Amino acid sequence: MSLRVLHIITTLSTGGAESMLYNLLTHSPNKSIIENYVISLSGPGHYGPLLGEMDVPVRCLNLDKFPPKPSDLFRNFALIKKWNPHVIQTWLYHADLIGLIVGRLTRVPKILWNIRCSNMDLKQYAPTTRWIFSLLSKLSHVPDIIIVNSEAGKRHHIQAGYAPKRWEVLPNGFDTNLYKPDNNARKKMKQALGLDKTSLIVGMVARYDPMKDHKTFFNTAGRVNAVLPNTRFVLIGKDIDENNIDIKEMIKKNGLEGKVYLLGNRTDVPSIYPAFDIFTLTSLGEGFPNAIGEAMACGVPCITTDVGDAAFIVEDTGIVVPSRKADALSQAWVDMLSLPLKQRIELGRRARKRIVDNFSISRIVQRYQTLHLKLLN
Repeated sequence: MSLRVLHIITTLSTGGAESMLYNLLTHSPNKSIIENYVISLSGPGHYGPLLGEMDVPVRCLNLDKFPPKPSDLFRNFALIKKWNPHVIQTWLYHADLIGLIVGRLTRVPKILWNIRCSNMDLKQYAPTTRWIFSLLSKLSHVPDIIIVNSEAGKRHHIQAGYAPKRWEVLPNGFDTNLYKPDNNARKKMKQALGLDKTSLIVGMVARYDPMKDHKTFFNTAGRVNAVLPNTRFVLIGKDIDENNIDIKEMIKKNGLEGKVYLLGNRTDVPSIYPAFDIFTLTSLGEGFPNAIGEAMACGVPCITTDVGDAAFIVEDTGIVVPSRKADALSQAWVDMLSLPLKQRIELGRRARKRIVDNFSISRIVQRYQTLHLKLLN
């Protein structure tokens, strides 16, 4: 008998949790072992159609506000009864709450929460999110297991009052056949952006969100521009485009006109990472940041703030600095950009080896599969 797992996720856009779910299902064993189903509380996003191409059943609730009306939930009870899952695994806070409610009402045998962050500054988010976080801490003893993707995330939620029956730490995994070095990528990007051959490229892939701290990114970029004026800054992510008034003001304030390239949401990120001389992350809070692992798998040395398990991922292949410290971050950028090219290439080679040896998607999928099958037994 195959194991039926229903994944309930807040959105299927291009975030880290969504990417991990997609990778998990892409590399999961055949349906004779595990059958996967997906419910998105919002729309199909980026990954919904891709999952459909893989014949993974996907249902989108298209909820436009939270908490949802009871009718929005009840109309899906019949679907859950039809799929008859052995396990509900939820992804992100809103889905944790909804999954717990519908899982209990439809008597699904096992319910797992999946937490993907740490050190969230809840003051930066809507009151509804703060309310859900508080409620979940009080209900954390109900699900059978709470999965976290980082030790930092586990510590943070214990401090916030989470007291589950069982914790399980399962880090993110990376497709190292998709994310890989490309010696021609830097040349192609410079040609596409009209950059000089001597230009140095600092890249960051992160949606526009308070926790990503783009303010510190641009403060740092302004300082580095004064020391290394041939440096260019390439940013990718949701709402990272010319329509973002806040970003345009930060660019102007830091004297970076003509030095910053806002590429918005991209579906070809694996081919862009290898074009960076260094990759950076300026986040205030993370769990297990996908972008760091993806860049490392592409052979790019990384400089990151000390958030979540970022320092554990990077280890000795990059540089870790405190968050909100533009002076420390700018010094790290200058130090690494000033290295001879051969030394940066060697750092990138070691970075990729660390991902391949420790965080390949096949290893992580095996751990998820083992956990799910043990629940069935």
